[in-house]
Amino acid sequence: MFIYTVQPGDNLYQIGQRFGVSTESIVNINGIDFPYQLVIGMALVIPTNNEVPFMTIETLAYYDPAADPDQPSLIDELGSNLTYIGIFEFPITETGDIIGTLDTEVLTAAIRNNVAALPVITNLKEGGFDPILARNVISNPITLNNLIDNIVFMLQQNNLIGVIIDFENLFPEDREIFTNFIRLLSQRLHSIGKILVLNLPAKWEDWPEKEWVGFFDFNALGPLIDIAAIMTYEWGYREGPPQPTAPLPYVRAVLDYAIANNIPANKILMGLTLYGYDWELPDTPQNLATTVTLPRVWDLARIYNSIIIFDNDVQQPSMNYTNNMGINHEVWFENALSHYMKYQLVMQYGLRGVFYWILNMPFPSTWYMVSNLFNIRKISQFI
Repeated sequence: MFIYTVQPGDNLYQIGQRFGVSTESIVNINGIDFPYQLVIGMALVIPTNNEVPFMTIETLAYYDPAADPDQPSLIDELGSNLTYIGIFEFPITETGDIIGTLDTEVLTAAIRNNVAALPVITNLKEGGFDPILARNVISNPITLNNLIDNIVFMLQQNNLIGVIIDFENLFPEDREIFTNFIRLLSQRLHSIGKILVLNLPAKWEDWPEKEWVGFFDFNALGPLIDIAAIMTYEWGYREGPPQPTAPLPYVRAVLDYAIANNIPANKILMGLTLYGYDWELPDTPQNLATTVTLPRVWDLARIYNSIIIFDNDVQQPSMNYTNNMGINHEVWFENALSHYMKYQLVMQYGLRGVFYWILNMPFPSTWYMVSNLFNIRKISQFI
């Protein structure tokens, strides 16, 4: 396969004729909807006949059942591309209990597609990650042990192979108590043959005093966990100024730091997002960016006659447009080419694989790429 960037005057028929592939295959692989109107700068995956998977990797997709009206459908559609599915979310309480139950339809769909279901345990409270909630639970031996007991019970009750811990926004001074929590949970899970996946932030220095990233001690955590799901994205974010969401040089720096600090490449799942952000200009703290999917970006480009530009320095696309009210917008997002370049990092670093945030957002071309660039390891191959 290769990536073709749409030029002025292109249409699907011409592109198909030029490369000897059917327009139907281009439409299906890239998820182009009727009336099949292209956008200048659109990155299209073009299939070829000599595609040989480069290596075997694992893939994890985070999945929100509440966002999928037909819950098993996405798992049935994309399950062949997945090793794990992280079922979001199961917040903790002040007593170390876990809120939520695993949906039987979702679990059945995962089993049907040979995908390992992993519950995602969080410190979310009232829509935000609560550092005080996390501190109160994991600093108290009674509530900490109760939380670990509840995680183990959930896994054993549902015959699951492991769990994902997604604790965010803790205070930097809680670094040691968080590491202790992961140490105790790791010991307990490994004693019963379960795996531990930990969500980690993107950082390229230790920064022990810095908010958000400071409480993660990579050197101490690396040996305790089985999989490090590193969130290599959100440099451009809803509350911040318009900028690339996952610039490739920064992603490289994060991988280099992790590998140099006790998290080997064969434990790392590199994060890929299936969305972008649309900022209203001029940027102000009150103007939060809107989340946009790739099909939505194409729609905006068609409506406002905009051109998608690929920035070779950051290896990511962007677009500017002016809406009907005369308001300027700047959009940064992921497309087939930016994902392709990140898949090259998986090969170059020998990573364990990738994870996707979040499965409920459409991005057909990435599923074609991952299934043709790699063999996807399935559960039956390693348990």
